[in-house]
Amino acid sequence: MALKGGVREKVELATKFGITEKGIRGEPAYVRAACEASLKRLDMDCIDLYYQHRIDNRVSIEVTLDYL
Repeated sequence: MALKGGVREKVELATKFGITEKGIRGEPAYVRAACEASLKRLDMDCIDLYYQHRIDNRVSIEVTLDYL
């Protein structure tokens, strides 16, 4: 992995969520699952910046951010 061997401490790790094959999603259960999947794929314990790629108009931003 590119961020191993001391490199991780020198970078800010950012990733996003919200766009899926089923469309734009912002419900907290999806956000939680997407975050956990990102951490697993990246083989990391934390993400410095986790942001919503597109706003899901069916879910208020307060509800979406409830997980974060």
